[in-house]
Amino acid sequence: MQFSTIFLSLALATSALAKGGKGNSTTKAVTDKSLCKEMKSLNKLVELASNETRLADKTNNNATKIASIQAKASEASVTLATMEANTTLTMTCSVMAAAEQTKDDCEDITDMTKLIALAANETALAAKSNGNTTKEDNIKAKAVKAQTKLDALTSNTTLMSACTEIAATKAAKKAAKNNGTSTENSQAATDSTATGASASASSSSKSSATRTVFTLRENFGFVSTIALVIAGMLVL
Repeated sequence: MQFSTIFLSLALATSALAKGGKGNSTTKAVTDKSLCKEMKSLNKLVELASNETRLADKTNNNATKIASIQAKASEASVTLATMEANTTLTMTCSVMAAAEQTKDDCEDITDMTKLIALAANETALAAKSNGNTTKEDNIKAKAVKAQTKLDALTSNTTLMSACTEIAATKAAKKAAKNNGTSTENSQAATDSTATGASASASSSSKSSATRTVFTLRENFGFVSTIALVIAGMLVL
């Protein structure tokens, strides 16, 4: 499924989100992802401002900071309302959010499966906790809670199919990367072998020339040998 959608009418939202002045070449392009991220941020700000308990905790009950956050939230709510009025944008953001949630759920399934397996393996558990029974009990307690969530997630066949596809995609990318590295190493080994062979051939050639000179020295005398040595040097 394609998660990217071309927006044809986001003028109001764009004017509220774009940074920099008009005609500024450094202005960052507004995309589906950036708009959805902005909506999520604005939502969090509005929700924080409307929750007095969280707001007081966030600001250490500082009245000035509370007023500042509430003022920003008031402005954010106006921008948010404009963005949410665009059904194309909200639909795209929903799809993106669902994709992100699916990825997170798949990662949770992997992590919880490992945790539960650890809690069930006394040897691995003892090694992980260094024999500390308190830590072991803590891990087992977490595993019990994880099992409940894991059961709920794995019962979702749609999610499990998506997780399988995500895992397959990761494996394919990893294999492609490893294959590329293997090819590079193979080429380097080939180049090294070729270089070694060349050096060996050169050395062999020089050794052969030297043996020829000494052989001829024995046969033709001292004067002839000098001439041949000079000739050999010129060849090399």
